[in-house]
This record gives sequence, structure tokens and C-alpha cells, in this order.
Amino acid sequence: MDWKHASSLFIFVFLVMNICLGYIYYNKVQQSHKIDTQDEKTLSFTKENIKLPKMLPTKDVELNYVSGTSKVFYTDDKDKKKATVVSTAVNKTIYLPKIEAPVIAKALDSYIDDEIYEGSEYILSGIDRKNKRIYYEQMFENYPILSNETAQIMFEYDSNNMIKSYKQTYLDDLQIGLGKNNEKKQVIEPRQALETLYYQNVLHSGDEVEAVRLGYYSVSPNIEGQVLKPTWQVAIIHNSGKHETVYVDALQPEETILK
Repeated sequence: MDWKHASSLFIFVFLVMNICLGYIYYNKVQQSHKIDTQDEKTLSFTKENIKLPKMLPTKDVELNYVSGTSKVFYTDDKDKKKATVVSTAVNKTIYLPKIEAPVIAKALDSYIDDEIYEGSEYILSGIDRKNKRIYYEQMFENYPILSNETAQIMFEYDSNNMIKSYKQTYLDDLQIGLGKNNEKKQVIEPRQALETLYYQNVLHSGDEVEAVRLGYYSVSPNIEGQVLKPTWQVAIIHNSGKHETVYVDALQPEETILK
């Protein structure tokens, strides 16, 4: 055997193996850096210990601005008095066995549909047990008009859980905005709205997102006329125990509308 040639062959094979191993190692390192970079760019709510509710996708939801005006009610047939708020005593006996959403809806929905102006356009939205009040929000094309005192019904109940009275406001002549600059646009996903709040230091590590809703929010709270924009409403329970509701533009999420 020619040991000189055999030695050269072993050295050559050894060099080739080192080159191959080096190439494999280099690829693994590059892939690892790529994954790390992707992770850095993607906010992990799990790692931040932020609890999220179940959120529906909005891939095919397109909305745009809506305008409307407050309805004027005739509160006195004789004197033809007008007001944008109608207050009425509930003469019918309506008892709430429990102050819980399903029970309230069962007790009130038929009354609202039958006795209240355009009652079918409202949906149960909130319960204020401290002040014994129940709130319904007006809807437009299946989306609620969020936190708007000019588009709601507010019921009051007594210590015996009997409905006493209600106040109603209503946004009339609701219509989708016209013009080239107001074409329907794809709304952002709820996750993107939450990321906006996180990066703007509104949502913090350890917080809990209690609810996320898509609706319309007034950008011009004028009693005579309003412009409503598609908006994400986010209810947060901070790790301090404080409750907060904030609003994110569903078309342009760069800035928070209101805390």
C-alpha cells in the first residue's frame, strides 16, 4: 500500500467533511437568526401574559364612515313639544328574576320591539347594577353604535327588580358616506388593534382583554349631526385591577381614538 497517497486521501476526506459540517452549522445558525428576528417582530400575547377573549376574524368585513342626525320626538301631542330624548314610564309589569343578560333580554326584548320606536334596532349592551340601569345600543347594519348617548335606550329598575321607566335617543337618517374618499375599506383584524394599544403603552404585560367589539364610534359628537367611523372597542382589566375601555380606529389603527 502507498501510505503517502493514502495519507493524502484521508486528509482530503477530512477537509471535505469539515467543509460539509461547517456548511450545515452555518445554515442552522442563519435559520436560528431568522426565527429569532421573526419572533422579535411578532408580538406574543402569551409571553406577555396578556389574556385574550375569543375573537372572530374580519377578513371579509369592509366598512366606511356613516352619518346621521338625532331624531326629534314629539313629547306632548297637545303642545307639540319637541325633544331629542323621550322619557316614558313603563306601565306594564316587567319583573327581572335576575339581573343577568339572558334574563333581561327575555324580559325586555318583546316590550322593546312592540312598544318602543324602532325597538328592533337596539341590542342589550350593558348593565349598571350600582345605579340600577340597563342599556341598549342602537345598531346600524348589524354593528352597534358604541358608547353614544344619542343612540341608546336606558331602562331603570327598582329595588324589587321591577322596570320603572326608560329614556330613548335615536340616530335618524343613518347613511353610508358618499364620495371617492369614503369607499368601503377592509377593517383591521382585532389582533392588530390590540397590538396598537400595546405599542402605545395602553395595554400592558399581565393585563386581561375582557372583550373586543367592532362597531361605529362618533368622531363628531354633535347632537344635530354626527359622523361615525368603524371602530374597535376594547375592554381591558389592567393587572392593577383597574377597568378601562378604549377605542381604536378600525381603518387607520395608528392612533387611539379615546380612552
